[in-house]
This record gives sequence, C-alpha cells and structure tokens, in this order.
Amino acid sequence: MDEKKNKKYRDTKVGLTLRILVSVYVLYLAYGLIQGFGETAGNDRIFIAAAIVIFIAAGGAILIVSAKKLIRKEYADADGQAEDDEEQ
Repeated sequence: MDEKKNKKYRDTKVGLTLRILVSVYVLYLAYGLIQGFGETAGNDRIFIAAAIVIFIAAGGAILIVSAKKLIRKEYADADGQAEDDEEQ
C-alpha cells in the first residue's frame, strides 16, 4: 500500500512549478506561431497549423494537470513524504 502512495505522489512541488513554467512557454510559442501564420504560404501553412494545434493541446494539458496537482497538494515534499500524509 505504501508503494502505491509513493507512486501517486512522485511529483515534487518544484517539479510541478517547472512544468507549469514550461507549459506557459510552449503556449507562448504557439501564440508566436499564430502571429506569424498569416505571412506563410503554401504547404508550410499545413505544418504550422499542425504545430499550433499540438503546442496548444500539449501546453494546455500539462498546465492544467500540473496546476491541479499543485493546488490539491498532490506532491511529495522535500522529505519524500506526501503532503497529505502529514495532515493525518
């Protein structure tokens, strides 16, 4: 049972914060691609549109999941103990 709890709380607070920062950067890159989308022509538009969709989906998903875990305190603290275990 303890191993199952450790797997659930493998993420750390710093790791989740870094994931949020990286996902915001990926969303910023998607925004930059959207800004330059009107200047592209031909077959490049298809690839750039696909990249925009992928960047928005991946960045948004990582942001939502990481922020949810951070808000719910579903992470291990510096000692490796789950944050919720100390409250019990």
